[in-house]
Amino acid sequence: MTLLNVGAALPSQAWAVVRLLACLEKAPLLEEARALLSPPSIRGEKTQDKPAFDKAISTLEELDLIRIEGKDQQLFLAGQAVDLDGQDVSAFGSALRRAILDPAKNTSLGDSPDQTGPRDLTRALAWLLTFDPTDPMDWLRAQNEQREALRPEAGPVFSNHTRWLRFNYWAPPLGLAGAPLFQIEEGNANRLVPDCTVAVRQTLAELQQTDVRINAVELLRTIREQLPVLPGGAHSRAVGLRSPGDTAAGAALSYALLRGEDEKWLRLEHDDDAQHVLQVHDPDRSSARPVSAITILEAVNG
Repeated sequence: MTLLNVGAALPSQAWAVVRLLACLEKAPLLEEARALLSPPSIRGEKTQDKPAFDKAISTLEELDLIRIEGKDQQLFLAGQAVDLDGQDVSAFGSALRRAILDPAKNTSLGDSPDQTGPRDLTRALAWLLTFDPTDPMDWLRAQNEQREALRPEAGPVFSNHTRWLRFNYWAPPLGLAGAPLFQIEEGNANRLVPDCTVAVRQTLAELQQTDVRINAVELLRTIREQLPVLPGGAHSRAVGLRSPGDTAAGAALSYALLRGEDEKWLRLEHDDDAQHVLQVHDPDRSSARPVSAITILEAVNG
């Protein structure tokens, strides 16, 4: 299963299964869940393509978000999804992101063209996040920009338009991209902004260090550990993408940090005598903005 191929589920299909399992008082059997989510009346004619329900089950099982037990095939939430209540779709997106970025599921990212599991999506996310969020990416540009972007052993990011379209479905729910606010120009559909603000905000909230002043360079390391597709993170480095360095946030993360300050869920500070300073790219300044400490102001996981 490769997440950017048509044989895998889309996030919305996976969410439907997770929400059902979270809301039911008792773990259902596989066929019971199938009957509830795709009754015969809406299944339509049989085709060579797998039904959406089966795709969702396969995808969730491979990501270790559900498990199937017994000869009757009873369904249970598992792994990162086990504590989901079925009401908060943003919490599902966070759990899905952690499952997809799991290092154990992303071995040999830069050493092999293997696309099984989440590897193809991980490579695509790492590639997208090297770009400036103020300049949305579309398919025409992606075809040119992806050339020789990754290590030759990892192969191209997108081999066809279908995989780019599926990436448009996957990246935003993971909190690692967004669609442009205005799509006026003809042919502007399926454009992505490399905006990791939601993922960064959720990651900082999970640290549970509200109102604690944290060294900015140390926090950069933590964010990259939790979001290894960011430039400088382990997955990004594995596929051969350039790191901005140990004391520079890079364009995408800088955008998220500046949004956090503007939206007042974090505070960026600078001490003149600080020994370790994070360089934050600010398009309103002629040079990088020095930040020595960051304070998380809200423990909101949204």
